Amino acid sequence: MVIAEAFFDESGTNDDDRNLCLGGYIFEGDAAARFDADWRALLAAYRLPFFHMREFRQQGKGVFQHLTLEQREQALQEAIEIIGRHAACGFAFSISKAHFDLIAKDSPWSKHYSFLANQTFYGIEHWFKGRGPGAVNYVFEHGAEGWGEAEAVFRQAKKQPNLEAQYRLGEFHRQTKGEAVQLQAADLLVWSTLRERRRIDQGGRLGQHPEFKRMRNVKLQVHHWDEEAGDVIQWLKQQRLDPAFSRWIQERSDRKFIAWLRTAGPTALTYFQQVFEDATR
Repeated sequence: MVIAEAFFDESGTNDDDRNLCLGGYIFEGDAAARFDADWRALLAAYRLPFFHMREFRQQGKGVFQHLTLEQREQALQEAIEIIGRHAACGFAFSISKAHFDLIAKDSPWSKHYSFLANQTFYGIEHWFKGRGPGAVNYVFEHGAEGWGEAEAVFRQAKKQPNLEAQYRLGEFHRQTKGEAVQLQAADLLVWSTLRERRRIDQGGRLGQHPEFKRMRNVKLQVHHWDEEAGDVIQWLKQQRLDPAFSRWIQERSDRKFIAWLRTAGPTALTYFQQVFEDATR
């Protein structure tokens, strides 16, 4: 039984982008169909063939050129409101390209995209934890580099009943933004996430980019992998921890806590291993 659909797009594929972002939304029940109807009505109202943020700020160019600045802003606000009405949860994942080799060392990932695509499995697992059975269909934007690697891991996991159930693996598809307009909402999210990361790279604080702040009308799972995250991952690997416990401790810990944990040593890890076992019985 399919209980939800999840749609993901990426941003930051240009060589001069420091980060790659992948994100999107979960639509539960029939919410994806209701979103489709409202979004297509929005496109018709503003005479847009699609909603693509790369063209949004190009005054006098692209698909928005017939709209005034005020009309563009109104269209954006209505788009964000439609997402808020129908999406259950969003994911905004990003990775520092310069530190990918450290982050993915001794892992099956050779592409930034496939690493982030794999993280969506954990995100969906976390979102639906404690609920009854049901599968989630995954839809990714067509044409992404690294798709083949991501698809191969998905197929391998789906062959194992325990992983299929754990990650609620339904179907795994590529579609264009015209075929699945939910990907246009994902485009809006990753576009704003990439600009948020650029601002943070320049010394800003998380959550202050105007578009990114507006996207918080839906609960978002936000995570960024950088050099510090890579150090943490490699340290946890050296401890030879159970993979489920390693993910659990990373998902529930900020970096200050991990730094303390590394200093505290084996006794602290043993304590939290027991906490994990008690919580997952």
